[in-house]
Amino acid sequence: MYNSEERKICEAEIMNKKNFASFVAGLAVMGIVWAGVSGVQYYQEKSTGRLGERYGEIEEKLDKIDKLIDNLYLNQEDIDPDKLEEGIYAGYVTGLGEDYTTYYTAEEFASVMESSSGKYSGIGAYVSQNMSTGIITIVKPFDDAPAAEAGILKDDILYAVEGEEVTGEDLNMVVAKLKGEEGTTVNVTIYRATEDRYIDVAVKRAVVNVPTVTYKMLDDQIGYIQISEFEEVTAEQFAAAVDDLESQGMKSLIFDLRDNGGGLLDSVCDILDRVLPKELLVYTEDKNGNREEEWAKDDDRIEVPMVVLVNGNTASASEIFTGALKDYDEAEIIGTTTFGKGIVQSIVPLFDGSAVKLTSAKYYTPSGVCIHGTGIEPDQVVEYDKEQEEDNQLQAAINYLNSVAE
Repeated sequence: MYNSEERKICEAEIMNKKNFASFVAGLAVMGIVWAGVSGVQYYQEKSTGRLGERYGEIEEKLDKIDKLIDNLYLNQEDIDPDKLEEGIYAGYVTGLGEDYTTYYTAEEFASVMESSSGKYSGIGAYVSQNMSTGIITIVKPFDDAPAAEAGILKDDILYAVEGEEVTGEDLNMVVAKLKGEEGTTVNVTIYRATEDRYIDVAVKRAVVNVPTVTYKMLDDQIGYIQISEFEEVTAEQFAAAVDDLESQGMKSLIFDLRDNGGGLLDSVCDILDRVLPKELLVYTEDKNGNREEEWAKDDDRIEVPMVVLVNGNTASASEIFTGALKDYDEAEIIGTTTFGKGIVQSIVPLFDGSAVKLTSAKYYTPSGVCIHGTGIEPDQVVEYDKEQEEDNQLQAAINYLNSVAE
């Protein structure tokens, strides 16, 4: 098991084509393991000699390129030495050619850490990224938050930030651009398909408390809990939602994890601990076969019929939640096949505040299934029908719960 200092994080980070990061060889640093599953760990890093005697050749080549820039490059006044240096590190990890690797500058890493806390200064909206196209979509503007107040709507496509197109860019990097000091303005361009036009919007940033859990009681005493992501505040919000629904006489429960790209492993495990008895929740294996297990802490559980709603954007931590309930036959899974992110990334902070991330392990559902690249097949396949006024996937969940209550 991870030690008490560890902080485990499941990426979701939502369906990013080029999500996260890697590792610069040969630096002795303290490490934080994030990822499909993650936690704070410490590494005494060893140089593999992968570059070996080529270091001198590489240094010579960089010096040659630097001289060419000095002698030939036209826009000398625009040269930023810090950006050139950061580009070297970013290029190194990009050379791994792996979709979930990246290098974070100190500013970017601080932004990533802040976003997991559930409170930050930004525009106040959930965004997701299509794995195939790189298109970033506004999933949900928060009520009374800057994005909504500026007129940004659900399903708007985020096309540009400060005049630079963001399609295909690392989602965390884009989110970092949207965040900033309270009271400052960020200029975004959105594409609204319903009107077939691009719209420039100036959004004044504000402190945002992320509402990761929403809930209500439906007819027939069916509880409904939507979890948008698993962050530090989510387990507490979830517990409050369950307590309230139970006090209202909840007889069954729907978990809506559609478009939930993941989040903190600690958070999803705390929630599963409330839902399931003392069982294995998830385990990981690294390249050396080392296995780490996460277990529910006690036998407290929710003892009503349950449904989990999923779709192709249900990823990572959400798949851990779904996989555990499916493996133990504790809930009916309804919707479409989940995203299929079953690998772990490790973020290692470096001495200057920057960080690197690389894929370091696979995770497995309690029954030993790695869903990476395949996802979780629902028990009932129900495609979302945009033409219907009602949510047909939600209605399928309600119909199922009513049927088992008869």
